[in-house]
Amino acid sequence: MFHRLIVAFIALTVLPGLTACNAKQPEAPPAPKTSVPQPTGAAPNETPWLNFTTGANIKAMALEGGHLWMGLSNGMIRYDTQTPDSHEIFTPASTHGGLLSKGIYTLKVDKQGNKWIGTYGGGLTRYNEKTWKTYTVADGLGDQWIYDMVFDGDLMWIATWKGVSVFDGHRFKNYTEKDGLLDKWVYAIALDHDHVFWFGTESGVNRFDGKRWSGYTHKDGLGAEVEPKALTASGNDAPTEPVVSAVPSAEEAGSGADYPSSSYSSSSVQHHMDPSKKNAGANANFVIAAAVGNDNAKWFGTWGAGLSRFDGKTWTTFTKKDGLGGNFIHTLTVDSDGNIWAGTNGGASWYDGRRWRNFSTDDGLVDNNVFSIVFDENGDRWFGTWQGLSRHRGKLPS
Repeated sequence: MFHRLIVAFIALTVLPGLTACNAKQPEAPPAPKTSVPQPTGAAPNETPWLNFTTGANIKAMALEGGHLWMGLSNGMIRYDTQTPDSHEIFTPASTHGGLLSKGIYTLKVDKQGNKWIGTYGGGLTRYNEKTWKTYTVADGLGDQWIYDMVFDGDLMWIATWKGVSVFDGHRFKNYTEKDGLLDKWVYAIALDHDHVFWFGTESGVNRFDGKRWSGYTHKDGLGAEVEPKALTASGNDAPTEPVVSAVPSAEEAGSGADYPSSSYSSSSVQHHMDPSKKNAGANANFVIAAAVGNDNAKWFGTWGAGLSRFDGKTWTTFTKKDGLGGNFIHTLTVDSDGNIWAGTNGGASWYDGRRWRNFSTDDGLVDNNVFSIVFDENGDRWFGTWQGLSRHRGKLPS
């Protein structure tokens, strides 16, 4: 079943709304019989796939009960998953400045129901359903560009383009290269079962146990050898698969961003006003995503060099040759069965400990560039892509 979104114009921001076309309202799923969420099988005449087009990249998603929060390159949507098209749209204009930037990279919901929104150039915003509160560098935040967040008790660890910020609800503590980070450009955070933090940076992986920092790079086993054709992100040597830039465009940053949009160009995106830092293409040390498996193994998604697993001693790297949809890894997560999921530039891939399998547009996915993945309490799988949203219902192919 395929749904087309109607484009809604809100002030100066264009954000698509979720509107169903010839849609049958889904029935309420039955309550799970066990404590582990079970996939709800598709109805006899229902396809496993339900797709929405947004016309905007869904960079982040978070579930709160039956509501799916989506962070896009031009705002945020709250979608009631129990209906075909009930939704609410949030932009800098509609929130009267509650959001300072329309580009949203990460979304998390804490135990109190607060929504934490990491933006492109607009800092970190908290929304409690009544009020908006935005934290910026003026409040002590390391940087206005937020890429990942992890809750650790009463603390929040935040990946920024100027290191890692730790927020206790009142103050920020910042870690930079001076403290041991391999690179100040931090994109991913994972907390393992031993309460050790892992950070994905543009120059490799950092480990921090609260006292000591250590680092791992391609020389240690991170990432695959990059093929010559994947060394550049544009031009004749570009990969054959569609590749989407890891860093925001000027349009995504928006007029509300702290940094002028003129500092970015479509041909070579300059990092944070630094001409020496460019997203030139595939890089084994450029880590975009991180996750921890049920066995406490650490997984790191690279920009064009596949997906690496680290068990504390040995590095193992998987690429498209091993069954991954693509070698550019945008997001990583783990489902209730312990499968590792990777959003790639070639679809949504999952690993059951033995082999990789992949969903692509050939199977029903709305777009092959997958940037976010979440699983709801009914076992449905939601994929945020470059072009829209896909839901997969039912058992995984054997």
